[in-house]
Amino acid sequence: VEPAKEASAMPADADEAPRTQSVQEHVQGAMAVMQDNMRAMAERDSQLNQLEARTNDLQGASKAFSSGAKRLQRHYQWQRYKLFIVIGGSLLWAVALVLMPRQYFWQFMIITAVLVGVAALINALMNRRDQLQAEAEAEAPAAELGESLTRDGLE
Repeated sequence: VEPAKEASAMPADADEAPRTQSVQEHVQGAMAVMQDNMRAMAERDSQLNQLEARTNDLQGASKAFSSGAKRLQRHYQWQRYKLFIVIGGSLLWAVALVLMPRQYFWQFMIITAVLVGVAALINALMNRRDQLQAEAEAEAPAAELGESLTRDGLE
């Protein structure tokens, strides 16, 4: 009876070997696909990080452009206001000079000189304020860009 058991055990072992090898090939194939997927996922993550860094850079540039455009708009609007003030002041000054009695001529000229000096001082202070704001805005995007590059690990 024992030789019959040994004979039946042999074909079962011989049948299992190709199955085991087939299962191992499937496992290795699945592992290879999984490794390829992991590499592709790592590449996509890297590309997404690069895209995010570029997006942050563009957003900083967009903010800088917007603030520069607003500053330029305010500058030219102030230039227009100054032109209207100068024209109106000149007309008013000419009318006052013609209609004013001669005894007040020198007082009128002194007051005019003081007002022109005050206007020039105000103009210089406003130009300085605009210059300081422009410098501060120029430094801010550079700082934001450095922070985004450091945060993303690109520096």
